[in-house]
Amino acid sequence: MNLQEIYIQAKQVGLSWNCDERMTSDLSIKNLCEMYFDGDDWSMKNDFPKLEILRDFKGKSEVYGIFTDYVGMPNNLSKSAFFGNSDIRMIYNCYSVSQLVLRHQSKAKITVADNAILIINILDTVEVDIECIENARVEVFQYGGKIESSGDVRIHKSSFEK
Repeated sequence: MNLQEIYIQAKQVGLSWNCDERMTSDLSIKNLCEMYFDGDDWSMKNDFPKLEILRDFKGKSEVYGIFTDYVGMPNNLSKSAFFGNSDIRMIYNCYSVSQLVLRHQSKAKITVADNAILIINILDTVEVDIECIENARVEVFQYGGKIESSGDVRIHKSSFEK
């Protein structure tokens, strides 16, 4: 699938005026990935982009924080989203302030330490184990999935109106 087809699909599901303007002026993978984080509520509510599209861009989107079917140990990423069957182990520490999205069947073991702050959105059937130690804090917005946690982890259960 090419970028023009993704843009058309986004418009069909109700792309916001601001995002439409950005896409018209810069139809690039970088811009699409940045808009995912800027409009993550819209993206999550509309399940956009679909997993098949994300898999088409695997290998091209990671540099912008979008990972699909990823297995590994990335640390202190300021903005990241993991899709598909990702299996990750992550550490957030020092004074990092980060945003994380976990979707589909992803599994994650996350340690947040020192004075780090992490905001996580979890959806679908994600399984996440969060260990928060020292002066760190985690805010979780749970739209699905399972959470195991210890320490200062604040869970906010929510849903999208359909």
